[in-house]
Amino acid sequence: MNQTPTADDAGTSLVSIIIPMHNAAEVLEKTLDSLVQQTFRSFEVIMVDDCSTDNTRDVAARYLHDQRFCLVPLPHNAGVANARNEGIERARGTYLCFLDADDWWHESKLEIQTEWMIKNRFDMSYMDYTRIEHGTNRVLSEVRPPGTVTFRKLLESNFIGNLTAMVHRRAIGPIRFARAGHEDYIFWLTVLKNGITAHKVPTGQSLCFYRVRPGSLSSNKLRAVKWQWHIYRHTLGIAAVPATWYLALYMVNALKKRS
Repeated sequence: MNQTPTADDAGTSLVSIIIPMHNAAEVLEKTLDSLVQQTFRSFEVIMVDDCSTDNTRDVAARYLHDQRFCLVPLPHNAGVANARNEGIERARGTYLCFLDADDWWHESKLEIQTEWMIKNRFDMSYMDYTRIEHGTNRVLSEVRPPGTVTFRKLLESNFIGNLTAMVHRRAIGPIRFARAGHEDYIFWLTVLKNGITAHKVPTGQSLCFYRVRPGSLSSNKLRAVKWQWHIYRHTLGIAAVPATWYLALYMVNALKKRS
């Protein structure tokens, strides 16, 4: 019989996993199966459906027999930022993770990361990840970010793969995702701007798998550069000269991610 986890289960803290969904029926099962298979058991999964027009909700409903899973249908389509924010409002966990409906984790991901976070009393951590080509499942690249990331370091590149991050809820406070290009990057910049340092979990191998779709931001380099420039100049208000320098670093690091 399944039991709803509490914050004290097995001496660990409850982890809230927030999954925004929109027309993800084709890939969602693999994502959710990777959560069922986690060796760490004290978690909740908040599946937020952003008005899918396929059978995404039907796929998600198959997992509701597990009391750790809940499905939140939104009344109107408002985008991924809104869906994640809805998940944050409903989350009960000490730690929060964000996983898109087409990405997945190795079965040991949560156990390794959560225990490491608790042991070191860190507010935020992230991991290496593997970029996978949609359709072929071909490995495109292994992304190995630096060992620590501060606000200033994050300006050089989006080193924190959203699917790899785990953050203590005290570090989030009132911060929410903005409806803008690179919304996850802006979110982590805002968190780290409060003086927090994020630390990479030393796993030695990738435990997170990021699906790259044709036409996605990851494959649309020109759009990514335009959004990055807008973040530097308008969202953060950085002057033109240092913004140009950061943009150059961003482009160099983006190439490294894909090599």
